[in-house]
Amino acid sequence: MSTTRIAIPTEKGGLDDLVYDRLGRAPTFTVVEVDLETGEIKSVEVVKNPGAEAGSGAGAKVAQAIADAKASVYVGPSPGPNAYAALQYLGVKVFTVVGVKVKDAIKDVIKELKS
Repeated sequence: MSTTRIAIPTEKGGLDDLVYDRLGRAPTFTVVEVDLETGEIKSVEVVKNPGAEAGSGAGAKVAQAIADAKASVYVGPSPGPNAYAALQYLGVKVFTVVGVKVKDAIKDVIKELKS
């Protein structure tokens, strides 16, 4: 079984929440573990975003939080240059999407990762 963890910025968290429109200031992250072979969602965890209230350096804090959650994929709005560089350095794949429900974004990303 090949699983991966996906981190998505959200307001309240969960599969029915919308993808938040700002990476660094999203109140929470929904971290979803999926089986890439079957597309089955194995677990859903909502974590507080440490960058949401940061005065500066939110991008780096968020990238580290995503890595700490053991996510190898980020799905959400386009990250700023510092966050993008940090995510790339940490080996996190970046997929840009906004304005959709978390569960729909997950389905789309699974298709991309399988191809």
